[in-house]
Amino acid sequence: MSKRAKPSIAGMIAATLTCAPTFADDTTEILNGQLNLDAAITVTAQGETDQADAAHLSAIGSANALTVDVVERHDIRSEQTFSGSVDARAETSAVIIDGTAVTTSAAQGNSVSVINDNGMDAEIAQTAQDGSGVSASSQLAVGAYAMSSVTTATASANAYDAVSYGGENTHALRQDSGADVSADSYVLAPTGGLGYAATVLGAANGNSAQIQGYYLGPDQIVDVDQDNRGDVTGRARIEAGGGAENATAVSSANGNSVWVQNENGYAQIAGEQDNSGAVTAESVVEVGDFDVDIFSVSSEGVGNSAIISNIGADAGMGLNQTNTGTVNATAGFDGGTGGAALVSATAFGNAATTYICSECPATAYGNNNQTNAAAINSSVTGRMTTGGTLSGTATAIGNSATYQTVNPHSGN
Repeated sequence: MSKRAKPSIAGMIAATLTCAPTFADDTTEILNGQLNLDAAITVTAQGETDQADAAHLSAIGSANALTVDVVERHDIRSEQTFSGSVDARAETSAVIIDGTAVTTSAAQGNSVSVINDNGMDAEIAQTAQDGSGVSASSQLAVGAYAMSSVTTATASANAYDAVSYGGENTHALRQDSGADVSADSYVLAPTGGLGYAATVLGAANGNSAQIQGYYLGPDQIVDVDQDNRGDVTGRARIEAGGGAENATAVSSANGNSVWVQNENGYAQIAGEQDNSGAVTAESVVEVGDFDVDIFSVSSEGVGNSAIISNIGADAGMGLNQTNTGTVNATAGFDGGTGGAALVSATAFGNAATTYICSECPATAYGNNNQTNAAAINSSVTGRMTTGGTLSGTATAIGNSATYQTVNPHSGN
C-alpha cells in the first residue's frame, strides 16, 4: 500500500487538517467537536445507459467526518455525536456494459480518518444515538450483459480508520451506537449475463475501528470501549440469467469490530466490547445455466469481533467481550446447469483472533473473557440442476478465541 493512498471522506460536517510540524509534543494540537442532531442526509447517484464502455456511480454520505493527515507527531481529541438518518444510494441501469461497471455506496454516522508519519495520541469519542439510522444501498441492473462489475455497499454508525508509518501510537476509542445499520448490494440481470467477473459486497458495522501500521515499525496501543445496541444487517444478492467466469457474493455484519494490522512494532488491543443488537448477514444467488463458471457465496455475522495481525513483533490482546444479541448468517445458491458453487455461512457471538509471524522472535499474549447469551444461527442452502461441484459449509460458534502463527512471506 503506497503512503497516503487513502480515499477522502465526504459528509455534511467535515473537518480536514493537513499540518506541518508547528506544534509542541506536550500540547493537544487537534481538537474536534461535531454535533449533528436530527440529521436527514440523503445522497443519491443514478445512471442509465443503453450501451457504454464503462460505468462508474458512487454515493457517499456522512453526518460527522474528521480527516487528519500529519507528518510530525500530534495529539488528537475528537468528540462526535449524531442522531437522525444517513442514507446513501447508488444505482446503475444498463443494457450493455462492454467494460467495467462500478457501483458503490458508503454511509457513516460518525467517521474519523487519520494518517500520520511519526506517531500520535488519539482520544476519540463517537456516539450514534438510539433510534438513528444509517443505510447504504447499491444496485446494478443489466439487460444483456456487463463484462465485469463491482457492486458494493458499506455502512457504519461509528467508524475510526488510522494508518501510521512510524512512532508510538496510542488510540483511546469510545464508540457507542443505538443506530440501526444496513448495507444492501444487488446485481439484477434476470435475462442477462455477468461477463467474466462479478463482485457483490454488502458490509455493515455498528462500531468499527481499523488500525494499520507499516514502513518504520510503528507501535500500536489500542484501548477500546465499544457498545452497540442497534440492529446491523448486511446483504448481497445476485439474480442473473447466466453467470460469470468468476462471481462472488459476500455479506458481512458486525455489532462491534476492531482490527489491527501492523508490521515490525508492538501491537495491543485491550478493553471492552458489548453487543446487544441483532446481527444479520445474508447472501443469495439465483442464476440460470452457468456453464463452467464458478460462484462463491458467503456470509459472516459477528456480535463482537477483534483481530490483531502483527508481523515482526509481539502482539497482545486483553478484551472482555459480551454478546446478548441474536446473530444470523445465511447463504444460498439456486442455479441451473453449470460449473461450481461454493457456499458458506459463519456466525459468531464473540470472536478474538491473534496472528503473529511464524519465523520471527515474537510472542502472542492473551487475556480474554468472552460471554455469549444469545442464539447464534448459521444456515446454508444449495441447489443446481447438474454441474461440477456444489459445496456448502455452515458454522456457528458462541465464543471463539484463536492464536495462530502465519508465514511472513505470504503478506500481512
